[in-house]
Amino acid sequence: MSRPQDVRFTFSSTADIAFEVVSFELSEGISELFCLNVELISESANADFATLLDKPATLTLFQGGQPVRYVHGLISQFEQGKTGFRRTWYRARIEPELARANLQSDWRIFQQRSVPQILQQLFKDRHWGACTQRLTEPHQTREFCVQAGELDLAFYQRLAAEEGLLSIFQHSEAGHSLILADHIATFGILQDEPLVYAPNPGGDPAQPALHSFTYREHVRSSEQTQRDYTFTHPRYNLEQQEQALHLDHQSSGYERYDYPGRYKHDDAGKPFTRTRLLALRSDARTVEVTGDDARLVPGLAFDLVGHPREDMNIGWRAVHIHHSGQQHTALEEESADSRVGTRYNLTATLIPDTLQWQAPLLPKPCIEGPQIATVVGPVNEEVYCDEHARVRLQFPWDREDRNDDRSSCWVRVCQSWAGAGWGHVALPRIGQEVLVAFLNGDPDQPMVMGRSYHAINRTPYKLPEFKAISPIRSKELHGQRHNELRLDDTHGQISATLMTDHQHTALNTG
Repeated sequence: MSRPQDVRFTFSSTADIAFEVVSFELSEGISELFCLNVELISESANADFATLLDKPATLTLFQGGQPVRYVHGLISQFEQGKTGFRRTWYRARIEPELARANLQSDWRIFQQRSVPQILQQLFKDRHWGACTQRLTEPHQTREFCVQAGELDLAFYQRLAAEEGLLSIFQHSEAGHSLILADHIATFGILQDEPLVYAPNPGGDPAQPALHSFTYREHVRSSEQTQRDYTFTHPRYNLEQQEQALHLDHQSSGYERYDYPGRYKHDDAGKPFTRTRLLALRSDARTVEVTGDDARLVPGLAFDLVGHPREDMNIGWRAVHIHHSGQQHTALEEESADSRVGTRYNLTATLIPDTLQWQAPLLPKPCIEGPQIATVVGPVNEEVYCDEHARVRLQFPWDREDRNDDRSSCWVRVCQSWAGAGWGHVALPRIGQEVLVAFLNGDPDQPMVMGRSYHAINRTPYKLPEFKAISPIRSKELHGQRHNELRLDDTHGQISATLMTDHQHTALNTG
């Protein structure tokens, strides 16, 4: 049987009735959304859901008569249960404001922004609450970054993981905020006394401590290699390699090779490769602990004392924690469990505080088929391109609807023939509809693969009346005249004509 503890839990909300905590379960971790489920009891059977659902609430943990932990968030689920002799049971689920990002999705383009800048804009536009960025390294600008129908939360978590950004939540009695960092040590350390390892607690009351400590090592990939391709340096393979540290107890020959690496230059490829390897090795050295010291929170380092192995009495850091508490004294005459008292326990996963750590990478959405887009450019232009014959596009799903030279990045155009200074070039013109594919299904790498007519841009000759004619007709820039090569395959009348509206000249054969 677990020992009695000097702990107490309270719950506050915007409701006009008072609740007492019967029990709770809290799950939280680095780069995770916390989730708090609370079982409550109240003398009132008339809880007003309008004053509770989607409104703030706070769970406070007292230890030794002092508040040692607050958990603040928004109530995302609330339910009313049975009514006993004098009291009614309720249950509430409390999550961060950021959890609302799981209810929203978008198709959206971000251009010439770094990932921290993109995330900052998302927090502002979507009203996800307070977010503080603690960055120690420069982050590369992304030319083109697309949220391709992803849930906002999936998009946020994917970008953060790709960029090696970690997050934790800070709580107070009145609010919570997200801390975003590119180095795990930036989260800091637990103040006050070290955490104590005490496997056989005794006495009443005893000091909060860790009561079990299981150290384990996993064999994981030891090397990450990646390559990619960019048309601006077609003969350079962009290969990056990263070798893991702390390989004392495993082979160094377990290479992970990935293509494409999702980068276009070495300055981006090197940190991407390192981040991927750290994510693959996130559980290479871990400790599972149980205990009842409520000061333990994700991200913050602490010193351990009292372990029989001195090499375990070092600095550690929690990456995931599950808390549970029971306060059966709140039940009074409602249940026989009311005599059991109050209990608090936690189970946590730790890593040495000297290790770098990254959250697992998330899959990038894959656009499997082509999409329609319209060629765009500056006002009063008909052809708009760069030195590589690239154009800019407006996608029909892009709700910003700029329809100008800022609607997209420069997008490559597939030509029918492409050699070194020779081949065929036909630039899509502003207003024309094009068919867009995505290299390796990557939303950030569009490429024009074809063009198509529609109800406004009609064929040069009326169809099907002139179905035997195969023309190539161009249009004068800022004018209405044409040049044309016309092949007529009418039975018994085949001919070829090269003509121009300039001075109405033509060369006919056949």
